Amino acid sequence: MERSKSILGKKPVKGKAVPPGDLFALGSKSSRQGESSLQKPGSVGIEKKPSSFSDNLAALSVDRKRESSLLGPGVAKKPKLLSAGQTFTPLGKASEREAERRLSPVPPISTAYEESAIEVENTDLLSEIGSADESNEIERLEGLLCGAVKHLHQNRSKPDPIVFLTLMHLAKSKPNIFNRELVIEAFCTLLRRDMSLNFKSKGNLIVSVLVCNVLMQAYVEESNWPEDFVKVYIDDALGERVWVDRADCKGFVDNIVTAFKTNMPKTNLAMLDVKQESGSASPAVSFSEDDDSRMEVDSDKYSAAPSTSPSVPVSPRYPNQFDNIESFVMDIIRDQLLKRQLMDASSKNLIRLMTVTCGYQEVRQLASQKLELWLQNPKLARASQDLLMSVCMNCDSPQLGDQEVVAMLLKIRLKTKPVINHYLLCIRELLLQHAENLRSVLTHTIYNELSTARNPNNMPLIAIIFQTQTDTAARILAEIFQDLLTNKDDYLRALRALLREIVRSLRHDFHCSTFCLALMQLRTESKFTDMEPVFKERYLVSVTDLVTMCALQAVTPAVREASTALTRGDRKDVDVLYAYQQLVATIQRDAIWWLHTIVPSFMEPKQQDYVHCIRKVLFLESGDNYAKDGWPAEADRGPMIRLAQDCPVLEDTLMRILVIGLSRDFALGPPDAVELADILIRRAASLQYEGRQVLHVARLELFDALLNLCSYRHPENIVLPSGYQAPQLAISSLYWKAWIILLIISAFNPATF
Repeated sequence: MERSKSILGKKPVKGKAVPPGDLFALGSKSSRQGESSLQKPGSVGIEKKPSSFSDNLAALSVDRKRESSLLGPGVAKKPKLLSAGQTFTPLGKASEREAERRLSPVPPISTAYEESAIEVENTDLLSEIGSADESNEIERLEGLLCGAVKHLHQNRSKPDPIVFLTLMHLAKSKPNIFNRELVIEAFCTLLRRDMSLNFKSKGNLIVSVLVCNVLMQAYVEESNWPEDFVKVYIDDALGERVWVDRADCKGFVDNIVTAFKTNMPKTNLAMLDVKQESGSASPAVSFSEDDDSRMEVDSDKYSAAPSTSPSVPVSPRYPNQFDNIESFVMDIIRDQLLKRQLMDASSKNLIRLMTVTCGYQEVRQLASQKLELWLQNPKLARASQDLLMSVCMNCDSPQLGDQEVVAMLLKIRLKTKPVINHYLLCIRELLLQHAENLRSVLTHTIYNELSTARNPNNMPLIAIIFQTQTDTAARILAEIFQDLLTNKDDYLRALRALLREIVRSLRHDFHCSTFCLALMQLRTESKFTDMEPVFKERYLVSVTDLVTMCALQAVTPAVREASTALTRGDRKDVDVLYAYQQLVATIQRDAIWWLHTIVPSFMEPKQQDYVHCIRKVLFLESGDNYAKDGWPAEADRGPMIRLAQDCPVLEDTLMRILVIGLSRDFALGPPDAVELADILIRRAASLQYEGRQVLHVARLELFDALLNLCSYRHPENIVLPSGYQAPQLAISSLYWKAWIILLIISAFNPATF
């Protein structure tokens, strides 16, 4: 049974195939040892020490002629006939050039160079170009270069080293010959995507690298570059990115992208994805191991292209074409976004292109609308992070469009910590681009925090803002609070809670004095001047409450510990306590200035409200007046208020209180002014500072003002007899209190009094 199966399973043995007439036996390996030494790549002379470029080219030419004589005409393979304009892909499928044009988003570049191409022997290319240049034969010179381009098109996978080296040599020695319209169009066709490579491999990149560096060398001194460079850049950027991400094409690419006027990070984030081959600026390209094996090309030897030097100058190359290029780029990006409604991993190149073109405001607006979705896609996260950074770095104007972009960026809600950290880093860059960005970011963040749909990233955003520009952020925050206090709805409780949360998130790294001073500035906008009297009274009380809350909010755990230690006689961290007391003294000085100069010009306060505000900022009211929303807690309220009370008094604070008491335009009478001065001076004098100024007075006018407050003033409704001069009298209780005050001041200022 098995035998029958084996017999039936055998196929008839066919006769051995006879070689056709156009092939011949190569013989044994031993018989070709003499010839093989002539065919090694080392015999080309590239790796040996060449005396000049012409010697290298001559060596390649000699080997090429020897190869032709050895192989003979009989070994030439019969080319397959193709229809006009048709090529075969490596998979054996025919592809039309029109297919390439349809698939590419960039309009095709003219192929008129093919009609002008002059094809010569590769070994004669250098001499022919040299003679044409010397005789000033422009058309022939262009034709020879177009012929070289045609050869590179036909042999893209394995370019002839002679053509390659010739073009490199000409780019270094005669760059001006490439600076012609037809030649530029011809070379740009080499930078377009090659549709004959319809598989994932990018093929041989050495031709693209060569062309980039040749064009860079030809146009390095030019200030106006052709728009074709932008077209081929966009074509490759949206395609396989064969050359736009390569380090050895960076000089050429950096000059092209100046057309977009995009501010990019110092470390190009897009270049982080570039895979560099070890020890090579471009991948090694080897021909098949057939008759041409000795013509192996290692791009390591040819990677010293003219533009690979890091000293390639980068300058604006499209100063007069900005509008045309912007219109062209925006049409492509809008079309691509319309086609790619569902972004996937293949859309990463579109995001990278948008990253480079963020110099256009419309690109920033389109990106800001899509970023939240893209950042949450793991396949697009890296490219989207680069796009976010580029958008933030290019919002550098106060235009309405950029402010809309900022508003969209602040609506982004992220979940993963790495992406959130990158988002905050980008916002930091955004704040540094323009002064108006900080105001816009902080305003949107505060209003969102007070809304019902809070963004969980609000507090980290506020922390980034204050870390970037602490004083400016504090002033802008105060202005935002002022705007909110003018609303018909009472925002005081919400602002108190928000301020505490901000200080907590900043870990008490908050400039309270700067914030309070900005909160008490005069605003002349119509919404402030046209407020109803009842809302002005509420505004006065609310600002006073926020100022006193800031003074209490500045009581950090370190201040409490220092105060507790000082009561035990431990003065180890007493400087922290001294700094806090000086801060409270400064806030009180600014508050009295506000009540003396700003409030009377803003409104006519009632006597009760005015006196209440003065006493409140000096911490002379009961504890319940400082805890409208339950903060500070009852257990902490007393110690915190005592810490705020035990502070020095500044000379300007005393002087303004006395001046307010002397004037009949204010609601504070002379007895109240003397009483306040007495309390403040006694409170400051009770502090035991070792050599520190707690009651510094240098102006004698303070003595005059204090004594004038003690004088008797007859009622205004009394009519004195004509010619009667009322005697100058003093109120005894105030008079003797004033002398005690003067005695204390003199004791603390022996050098002055």
